[in-house]
Amino acid sequence: MATIKDIARHAGVSVATVSYVLNDTRYVSPDKKENVLRAIRELSYVPNAVARGLRVRRSQTISLVLSDITNPFYPDLARACEEVARSKGYALNMINTNDQPGAVGLAAKQLREGKVDGMIVSTALEFDREALLDLVKMGFPVVLVHRRLDGLPIDTIVSDNEAGGYMAARHLIELGHRRIAFVTGVNGSSVNISRMAGYRRAMTEAGIRVFPEWLVSGEAKYRPSYDAAAALLRLPGEVRPTAMINLSDIGALSVLDAAADANVRVPEDLAVIGFDDLFFASARQIQLTTVRIPRYELGKLAAERLFERMTASADTERQETVLPVEMIVRNTCGTHLRTRANQ
Repeated sequence: MATIKDIARHAGVSVATVSYVLNDTRYVSPDKKENVLRAIRELSYVPNAVARGLRVRRSQTISLVLSDITNPFYPDLARACEEVARSKGYALNMINTNDQPGAVGLAAKQLREGKVDGMIVSTALEFDREALLDLVKMGFPVVLVHRRLDGLPIDTIVSDNEAGGYMAARHLIELGHRRIAFVTGVNGSSVNISRMAGYRRAMTEAGIRVFPEWLVSGEAKYRPSYDAAAALLRLPGEVRPTAMINLSDIGALSVLDAAADANVRVPEDLAVIGFDDLFFASARQIQLTTVRIPRYELGKLAAERLFERMTASADTERQETVLPVEMIVRNTCGTHLRTRANQ
């Protein structure tokens, strides 16, 4: 079995440099880092902590990396991961990142050190690319769920977010709406990008111009979405939206509150659609129209894929699975109001 000294000799660097790369403790220039990673691959090196686990026992733990543990989107996804892990005799360790740069890198360090045997990441953003790519190059088992990163060779489980954005916008257009705003989520996330692409496609097909004022950030959170909706409702009449799509049900709930505070009737004056179909969406006093995201199924497939990856050859081809979404029509979009006087 190759040693850290073998890696250093093969890469033409010091033992300390190899250690820095493996443990992510100091900056290493990109060229040297790539040389070390290449040597690790070519010599089939297994980091010491992991090797000890292979010789004695595995950690029997996997990690689930979440962007916001307070977001009610994640419990169903996490429950599915935990159930699959438990069925395999494993525990689930959850890590919250708040979408902060470097947080995924810290979670990755646990995997490199052998403290966990695999990692499911639901928080991937562009600044996480290098940390995730390093894990892949070193042969560690990683699966992305809910969010994807284009061009990254990692198994990925996502829902059809573009279709969801298209469904939501198309439904409103068929109800007669032409002034449809889109309250976005986490900047740079694949979920945000894909759902907005579906919205734009539906608007373009219908020949509807999208005004810049209609695209505002709500961060998929209550307060920012409330502020965004309130600002949209203050726009001049000719561009003020008659419908709003929010990237999340949490955000859509705040749109309903902003409308109530502005004495705007839902759905008579403003149609509202969310995403996720969270537990409160079907409550009698809310009845939110939404795009259902298969949260439990995402988590289940991601965990199952991770355990497959943990036992598969490192050069097995990576896969992407896209799950269908469903339009759930309730009262907030005003489906029963088929014609609009303000087209």
